[in-house]
Amino acid sequence: MFIPRSAGWARLSGMSLDSLGGSRRGLLRTGSLLAAAGLAALAPAHVANARTRTSAGADGSSETVETFSGRSPVGIHRWEYVPFDVGPGARRISVTAWYAEFAAPGITSQVLDLGLFDADGWDVGTADGFRGWSGGARREFTVSATDATPGYLAGALEPGTWAVALGPVVLNPLGMRWELTVTVEYAEPGPSFVPEPAPVRIDGTGHGWYRGDLHVHSVHSDGTRRPEEVVVAARESRVDFFASTEHNTSSANHIWGRHTGDDLLVLAGEEVTTRHGHWLALGIPYEMWVDWRYGPVDRGAFAGFAAAVREAGGLVAAAHPTIPVPGTAWEFGTAHLDAMEVWNGPWNAFDEAAVGLWHTTLLTGRRITALGNSDSHRPEQPIGRPQTVVEAAELSVPALVDAMRAGRAYLAESSDVTLEVTATSGAASAGIGGELPVARGAEVTLTATVTGAPESTLVVHSALGPGGKAHTSGDGTGTLTWRGRGRAARFLRVEVRARAWARMVSLSNPIWLTEPH
Repeated sequence: MFIPRSAGWARLSGMSLDSLGGSRRGLLRTGSLLAAAGLAALAPAHVANARTRTSAGADGSSETVETFSGRSPVGIHRWEYVPFDVGPGARRISVTAWYAEFAAPGITSQVLDLGLFDADGWDVGTADGFRGWSGGARREFTVSATDATPGYLAGALEPGTWAVALGPVVLNPLGMRWELTVTVEYAEPGPSFVPEPAPVRIDGTGHGWYRGDLHVHSVHSDGTRRPEEVVVAARESRVDFFASTEHNTSSANHIWGRHTGDDLLVLAGEEVTTRHGHWLALGIPYEMWVDWRYGPVDRGAFAGFAAAVREAGGLVAAAHPTIPVPGTAWEFGTAHLDAMEVWNGPWNAFDEAAVGLWHTTLLTGRRITALGNSDSHRPEQPIGRPQTVVEAAELSVPALVDAMRAGRAYLAESSDVTLEVTATSGAASAGIGGELPVARGAEVTLTATVTGAPESTLVVHSALGPGGKAHTSGDGTGTLTWRGRGRAARFLRVEVRARAWARMVSLSNPIWLTEPH
């Protein structure tokens, strides 16, 4: 992942870990600093309405400008809300924020995350009230019936009490001063925004293996590419689908239909960026928004939102779960997960730890699907490197979600890599994600073939540990055959690693060895 030196917490915890001023050690220093500063500092910020100004135009328009100031204490302050009134006939709401900067040299700076809720309310889970989130990516935004800043939802500005949502991340032991200016313009509203979501299927497709990237960002959160640029990059990477996973907002899901054709599928999604780990809600309805304002101590909160995603037809996946930074490391356990992102961007030690966590989970009998994604935020992070390759009945959102939930997927470093894995016992056979019935003491044969993996090694892994090994030829092709007896191995999965530095090139989900019916 890429983390600019000047990034605030929302960016830091939401991006990949390629670099932090050129050093991952800096990332660990950041985590230690925030922990020492008080991860659970939840004392309320002092908010004061400093002044209000109203002006009228000759054309009958008017505007109200309110300025609010406050101070947030040191730590990962949970959430604050600054209410303001919107009267009948509002045309546009604009918010500008200022906060006192403070940086720990060579590490990162504090930040004031921003969001907006309308008159329907801002209690946790109040989806009807959600109007947008930009985290630390912006210091100003605007919303109207016709348009909105990326990350925010255009729509009617109903009268009532609205609120700017704040998520301060404060490094300064003395706290962080901030100021908000909220401008409400009154005039005839413009035409209503019309959503244009992406189609949920590509016509004319059938059963096959489809390549995709399930973790992609744009300017609708903290990415740098416009949606149309994301689409171009996805096509260049030769993926068949990608998931739109903006941090804590659904805004991009409303407009992908403007940019995709009949050859690229976009799954509506969200990276639910809590302060206790991030998770991907994948394949949800385009209008669905998933709340993030809870932690493990809020009993049943994560389980409830995960269940809502499944009921809506989506998949629940922990994102980069082993990054050892407060706010990013996964703290919700595995009981309510369908999948786990074990490979995030260029292969590194955090991915190695994630594969270890996933394998340990498999040993408990939990069938959690491994995913690999780019977490791309900018052109320097190519889409589809790595990628998840899925065996689905067709190229559609429901078919992909069903296939991933069943584990019919492998991970690949790029679109150049192909992995085939089959296991047989007697007359029965199974592929990746399948179940192979094995009689007591019967022989099991696994065959794995990889292409596009020069100077690499194939290894079988099971509940008994690593097994057979084979090497690829000079053209990047290799075949591994492994034989064992009985069901003691419990499952079989394959890793392909480059012989230099043991970099992952491809990884399969398991084939499960089961008792015959």
